[in-house]
This record gives sequence, structure tokens and C-alpha cells, in this order.
Amino acid sequence: MELSIGIDVGTTGVRAMAASLDGEMVAAVQCDFPAGTTRCEGPTVEQSPHVWTETVWHVLHQLGAILLREKPIPEVVGIAVDATSGTFLLLDHAHSPITPGILYSDLRAADLCAEAQNALRDVLQPYGIGIAPAFALCKLLFIKRNNPELIDRCRSVVHQTDYIVGMLTGCFEVTDVSSALKTGVNPGTLEWPAEIEHTLGLPLDRFPRVRPSGEVIGYLTDAAAGQSGLPRGIPVVSGCTDGTAAAVASGIKAPGDLNVTLGTTLVFKGGSESPLVDTGERIYNHRHPDGGYLPGAASSAGAGWVRTATSDVSLPHLEAQAAERIPTGRYVYPLETEGERFPFSCPTAKGFGLTEITDVAERFAAGMEGIAYLERMGIGVLESLGLPRTNATHATGGATKNDLWLRIRAAVSRRSMLVPQNPASAFGSAILAGAPRLGSCRDAQNQMVRVRHCVDPDERLALAYDEGYVAFRDALAQRGYR
Repeated sequence: MELSIGIDVGTTGVRAMAASLDGEMVAAVQCDFPAGTTRCEGPTVEQSPHVWTETVWHVLHQLGAILLREKPIPEVVGIAVDATSGTFLLLDHAHSPITPGILYSDLRAADLCAEAQNALRDVLQPYGIGIAPAFALCKLLFIKRNNPELIDRCRSVVHQTDYIVGMLTGCFEVTDVSSALKTGVNPGTLEWPAEIEHTLGLPLDRFPRVRPSGEVIGYLTDAAAGQSGLPRGIPVVSGCTDGTAAAVASGIKAPGDLNVTLGTTLVFKGGSESPLVDTGERIYNHRHPDGGYLPGAASSAGAGWVRTATSDVSLPHLEAQAAERIPTGRYVYPLETEGERFPFSCPTAKGFGLTEITDVAERFAAGMEGIAYLERMGIGVLESLGLPRTNATHATGGATKNDLWLRIRAAVSRRSMLVPQNPASAFGSAILAGAPRLGSCRDAQNQMVRVRHCVDPDERLALAYDEGYVAFRDALAQRGYR
């Protein structure tokens, strides 16, 4: 048996997964970081990179022990790593950390965002990339201004993914284009814009070489083999961010393919031959490992409202009751916090309609409908910007466990809901790890991604929801949300 291994380094822990090259999950191990790993002081959010590596060695050792029990012992054809987007640290000439890991959510450099944006606007605007306050580039500029001695001591700027890959291979000088996005890379040329050095004063000789995701960039060293319990010499493949890995795992690979993840928030990621450029800067464009782009956007709304809106009622029981109440004829926008990012941008947007419904089952049904309307609106925005039209959504996230919600979403959007068997980011990395052996990332997706469940649109419901969607948009417009 031939296997590939994906490693997902998250905010709270690490997951490693071994999958066969026909998409069967063979083994998975997860380990949380110790309590107190994340240090938050005001806008500063940091973690120890030593905790990352110790946890990676632990899960790989456990995974290897499981694989050794297989008869015959499988061959591992590749390892790939995904990690949080925008997390980075600085290394000295001995590849030792001289800063903690500075997390994606750190906002110490928010005041420098406009300066970084102005410096790279002409380079990044064609890719629909607007620099945000949490971008790694802003924080590097902050370090340059406030702790210049760290830049002087620095040999390498590495992302969280790069650091783990470096520990596996001994090569710390290479990054992937997905991980490098928030550090200001030009995603079309895979080069660092000269403006980073000439305008912002950050020395580009400290920045890693940029490669596409899914390429062999090194091999498991003797030292890493000893730490992990895996055989030396396993190819290590360039990885990506956790969001890109999840998109790969969902199965999107061709222009028009669309993945919508419905968890705490509603996240869109599609497939396009060229970047989708939005003047409102609601869209960002990652690269697909095989070329083309993965335009994406995220709503502030999602499934976070469910727990408070349904109280302590059993969700399976409530789902059965809610099925008897659709379509509800209600127009609910279940936004929990103030401010919306997509499909419209409004920092003062507030949710409406949910608390006015006294019947819990009807409230649950109306909330699900509201998110489905918002999803259709988001798909419409993406298509208006150039995403090719298709008839299916690759649906992922915790809400896919709710069959009624899938049925509502399919009817509202008039798209089949395809639920993949294994949408985990670690599985997406396992797909990348198998890509060199199978030919390409798309070849690996074709062979490894399986659809677990498909829900097609119900025409009767779809007709009712066509009218409801118009009323929902009118309700938003009346409040100035467009």
C-alpha cells in the first residue's frame, strides 16, 4: 500500500493523517497544544515554535506506530504540511528562532497597514489582494521600526508551514505561494515585490524562495526520522495554508468549482483561471497548486447563532420539527456580531429577525433559510465578478451534518450540495503530498476525493425560495446593506 501523510498545524494543536492514494483514510492522530501555549497581551498574540515541533514529532510518532502495525508495512510517498495563514517567525543563521511565532491574529502593526498597502497596491491590486492589519508584512514592518536589531540578526523570515518543513528536511529557505500571500508575495510571478525592500526597507535576502504548493522540496532527514519514527528519505512536498488545504480536500479543481464552508462563519472559495478582482476588496485570490486561482471571501455570519437561538433543545428533534415549517416566509439575517464583510461590506451591519420568532422550531428554520439566502447572494457576487456558473457546491463545515440545512441550501441556491467524505485540512495536505506520485494536484484530487453525500434541489421549495430571496434582499436594502 502507498500512503501520503498530511500535517495540519492549527491554532490549538496538530493533526496528522495518513491516506491511501485512492482516498481511504488509514490513520489519524490529533494532539492539542499544552494549556497556556498562546500568549495574548493586548494586540500581541504569540506562541512558542518549540511547542509546534514537539507536538508534530508526537503525532508523527503515534501515526508511524499505527502504520507499522499494517501488514505489509505501507510505503509513505510524501509528507505535506498546512498551517495557519499569516503566522511567521524570524530565524538566525543557525535556524534557531529569535522571535516567538507571531500569530495570524496579532494586530500590533495595525497602524502600519495603510503604509504597506500603499507600497504594494499597484503590484497586488490585479490579484484582488488588499493588505489587512493582520498581514505578516505589516508585522515585519513593525519589527523593523521597533526592534531593528532582530532584522539585523535574522537570516530567514519563515512562515509556520516553512518552519515545520525546515525541521523535517533541514531546508528553511523555501516557502509556498499560499503561505506567502500575507507577506506580500506576487502570486502571479511567485516573486517578492521590489517595493518590500525599496519602499518599506525590509531586506529581501531574508525572505524565502517561493514555490507552488505540491512540489517536492526536500526529504526527511536522519534527525527528523529519529524524532518522528518514520523512515528517512520520505519526500516532503510544499504545502499551503489551512484554508487552501481545506479547499483542496473539498474537491474544487476546475474553473467554476465552488466550496462553501459553513461553520461559525460562511466561507467561500472557488476555482478560476484568473484572479477575481473586486473594487470593494471583499475577495482575495490564492493560487491553485496546479495553476489558476482560488478566489475566496468570508461572511461574518454563519452557524454561530444556532446554539443561542435553539437553547437546550435537542437538535435532531428540532430538525424534524423545523422540516415541517419550511418555507417559513420569514426573512432573517442571523448575524451575531456587528459588521459584515461579504457578500456586502458594512462595518455597522446588525442581524435582524431572529429574536422576534417565538416558536423555537420556526426560529431554527428561519435562521437556516437566512444563511442560505446569504450564501446565494455571495455566489451571485462571485459570479458577477467572473466565476463561471456551475450547478453544484462542494459543501463543508459542521453544518453539513444537518440534512435539512443542506436541503434548504440546495433549494435556495438551485445547486446540488456535494459533501466530501473527508474535508479536513490534513487530508488536503495528504492530497498535496501524493500529487508528485500521482502526476499533479488535480490528478491526486481526482483519485483521492470522494463524495459522501449529495443533496439535489427540490423544485417546489426552490420556487418558494426564489420569492423569499427577493424579499430577503429587499430587507437588507431597506437597512442600507447592499
